[in-house]
Amino acid sequence: MIGFLVPVKSEQLSSDWHLFSQLVMRSLKSISGQKDGDFQIIVACHELPENPLEHPQISYIQVDFEPPRLTENGDWEEDRQRKEADKARKIVSAYEYANEHFDVDYYMVVDSDDLIHHGISKYVNARVGTNAPGWFVKKGYFYREGEKLAWKIRSNFNVRCGTCIIIRKDLFPQLIIKDPYLYYYHEKTELADGVTLEPLPLAGALYSMANGENHYMSKNIMVKMVNQTKFFTLDHIRSVISKVTRYRPRLIGNRFKKTYNFYSISQ
Repeated sequence: MIGFLVPVKSEQLSSDWHLFSQLVMRSLKSISGQKDGDFQIIVACHELPENPLEHPQISYIQVDFEPPRLTENGDWEEDRQRKEADKARKIVSAYEYANEHFDVDYYMVVDSDDLIHHGISKYVNARVGTNAPGWFVKKGYFYREGEKLAWKIRSNFNVRCGTCIIIRKDLFPQLIIKDPYLYYYHEKTELADGVTLEPLPLAGALYSMANGENHYMSKNIMVKMVNQTKFFTLDHIRSVISKVTRYRPRLIGNRFKKTYNFYSISQ
């Protein structure tokens, strides 16, 4: 069986709790829409989101540690580290709860505003007996809220999005590091003793970007990145060519919506 671990940030860190609760709802609907019903979803949070999705395979656990306190001077990097540490603590809490209450073979962390392919549980559960170490999402989709297209990236999705690792239960602790701060190491595909994760043959996840609630890819960060770009230089041209070869647009039609249980969020 596969267990999905979903860390949810505190209302104190949200810029729009109502909107964020809608994003969490959509994410949980996506996860629970798996074609193979042998799964569990463990949501770790401080406060329950508004109108939490009720489902027999969703468990909500409310952590007892304090939300992170952000810096008074608005130090973006320091604040990001504190948020990531809070996220990692919630992931560990969900993992420990799942180990105590369910017979899980593999775990996948899903960020609470992302969506996943409805065939993941079927793919993983069919391979439980192989004792495979796990898989990483090499290809997936980027989606900017409100647009009619999603952009498929065919490599390195796991470096860009935290919804990307499926790993055997006993190997999961290797993804939690404590130096320089507590962090869920979703970029890691090479484990101890030469063990490696294999690429998942599905476009495994949809990364929701610029929804106002991302730790990293917020609207302000995206605007800053664009403003710092030096257009029509050789480096810029090379970057454009690289993106054209790596990204493919996909119209969000009925088939796409069914695959990820996708629907638009009103902002």
